[in-house]
Amino acid sequence: MAIVLVIFDHALYHAMLNSDSVPQWIATLSLIFNPLRMPLMVFLSGMLLSPSLRKGAPEYLAGKTRNILYPYVLWSTVYVSLWVVAAPFSGTPHSWSELLMIPYAPQGHMWFLHNLFLFYMIMLALQRVSRLVVAAVALAASGLVDFWYLDRFLFLLGFFALGDYAVQREDLISRLLANRTIVAVMAVLTIGMPATVLLLETDLRYRIPSIPLAVGGIGIMILLAGRIGDKPFSALFRHIGRNSLPAYILHWIILAVAVVVLKRIIPPDQGMLLFTVLGTIGFIGTLVAIEVINRLGLHWLFSWPKRARKKPRDVGRSDGSAHLMRGVHLRNAK
Repeated sequence: MAIVLVIFDHALYHAMLNSDSVPQWIATLSLIFNPLRMPLMVFLSGMLLSPSLRKGAPEYLAGKTRNILYPYVLWSTVYVSLWVVAAPFSGTPHSWSELLMIPYAPQGHMWFLHNLFLFYMIMLALQRVSRLVVAAVALAASGLVDFWYLDRFLFLLGFFALGDYAVQREDLISRLLANRTIVAVMAVLTIGMPATVLLLETDLRYRIPSIPLAVGGIGIMILLAGRIGDKPFSALFRHIGRNSLPAYILHWIILAVAVVVLKRIIPPDQGMLLFTVLGTIGFIGTLVAIEVINRLGLHWLFSWPKRARKKPRDVGRSDGSAHLMRGVHLRNAK
């Protein structure tokens, strides 16, 4: 659901960039979800921290390099190259010098992977520090700095730490989410998102006042996922969730190519039509891209292939038994 919100927001971005007639209520709808969208993304990522740390530092570092740093560098290079080549057609100037900025200045939506890798490195260094302390310090510091994107970085680091805290204290979180009063408060906070946006007419993204709204929204999303997660109509959400990395990386290029074509077909005064078609293409195109990746075995584009370890031959175990044991291991890993 978090990925779907991201696709929605970026479809709106491309539509508004190419049309002045996109209805204001759609832009307001996107503002309403701003306090929740990226905090939810990093909260979910933070929930994977403790299992990764238990593997030990060497495997932890190797895993984050293969699965986050590698796709970040690869796809940042791809995006910058495409922007430079397409500059004469898109009307947006780009230069090859932007490749040199990849290590310290992430390009476009790839900033999320850049930040995520740094979050994992920071938490490796601070693994003995209370997650609540890390979250409190990071969130408080985000309200004190106004330099480049450091405020956003610190704000999301706080929610990354909260995601790991939720895993470490799963019993506490479960009790809280079973308390009707707590759930009612979270519901009020979640409903408060549109009310606050409409009242202040401002973007609360990555700002201290949005913390209660994000916490309430994340709690409600956890409850919602628990209720509908195993239902047949949630299959698409589950499918995108299992393939969230390629979905996040590829949806932008799908939208960018689609809008170049659509703006030649759809008149500038048909902003609602442009947004609707663009959002539909973004969502369906992402699903198609995931299917192509899975069918053609292109996972190496999103994770550096792990070198297979040579194992001693199993004595007295059939190939079928060995295969079964690997299947059990994979199911447990999931």
